[in-house]
Amino acid sequence: MANMLGIPLGPIVGGWLLEHYWWGSVFLINLPFVAIALIAISVLMPESRSSEHRPLDLIGVVSSSIGLVSVTYGVIRAGENGWDDTISIVTLFIGLIILTAFVLWQKRNRHALIDLSLFGSKSFTWGSILATLVSFALFGLLFALPQFFQAVGGTDALTTGLRLLPLIGGLIVGAKVSDLLVTAIGSKVNAALGFAVMAAGLMIGSTTDVQTSYGFIAMWITVTGIGLGLALPTAMDAALSALSAERSGIGSALIMALRQVGGAIGVALLGSTLNYSYRSQLDLTGLPNSVVSTVRQSVSAGVAVAHKLNSQELLDNVRNAFIHGEATMLWVCGGIALLGVILTLSFLPRQASGSQTEEVS
Repeated sequence: MANMLGIPLGPIVGGWLLEHYWWGSVFLINLPFVAIALIAISVLMPESRSSEHRPLDLIGVVSSSIGLVSVTYGVIRAGENGWDDTISIVTLFIGLIILTAFVLWQKRNRHALIDLSLFGSKSFTWGSILATLVSFALFGLLFALPQFFQAVGGTDALTTGLRLLPLIGGLIVGAKVSDLLVTAIGSKVNAALGFAVMAAGLMIGSTTDVQTSYGFIAMWITVTGIGLGLALPTAMDAALSALSAERSGIGSALIMALRQVGGAIGVALLGSTLNYSYRSQLDLTGLPNSVVSTVRQSVSAGVAVAHKLNSQELLDNVRNAFIHGEATMLWVCGGIALLGVILTLSFLPRQASGSQTEEVS
């Protein structure tokens, strides 16, 4: 419910704020909600705690944070400057070393930040991996679509948010249908079906071009949303149903953390793929170096420069280059969804939804 409400409200409310107020308001709007949540937790939520006291793993917090920041920064910088950029490669390599050290520390530390024993359950492991794959593809899509609507379609921020609603409509429909399909065909087949529908929607979306109508775009966005609604709840339920009641809280928190990491890495990798493809299609021959540098930054910058120069040729080139980059990125997202189908059918156990038994492989 939180995702179904938050994903559509974020772009819509954010778009309205950008239309009427300072851009920083999209961050400040969260503060009242945080304050309300803190009060609600203090007053309304009943206390519960494990019988075992676990001190905070500061080394784990710091090392995981630094490692993830380094990896994400390295990927983003590589997308901007190419994979032959020394700083990008060094930063990425350092991040991977730190994350490796983090995992080794988690194995040795008695009060580790991540309870690695959770991954002894095959259902939890593969359910978590599949939920992370969904977030990976979803965040990449949400990264590209607003740029397409604004830079290529010329819509404002609020209209862009409203045009994302079919994705949420499809997600809600998929989640409702998923409840029925799990009973009829089982969680394994249902999750695989969800990934297959996602792949179909994303690959259809890769045919979008500058002249494509919004009706066609809304159709493939809806199909993608239905796939999300089928795959995501099923994968998360498969992961959590394998845990005992006492460990379900820790497991749920870990899944959410993995999904957020998957989303962040997804934006970095898929955004780099889009930007690299966009730049490879630009024809900026004869333009001043300062203009070339600005146009290569992003499609929004390219469109702004084209309007300033009153150059229809440059505008068409920028938009078509972005379309090429978006198509490449959507094919990658579709490939990730197909990988989800293979992983689901190969590794996700057949289990009854809602069981609370620990399943250890």
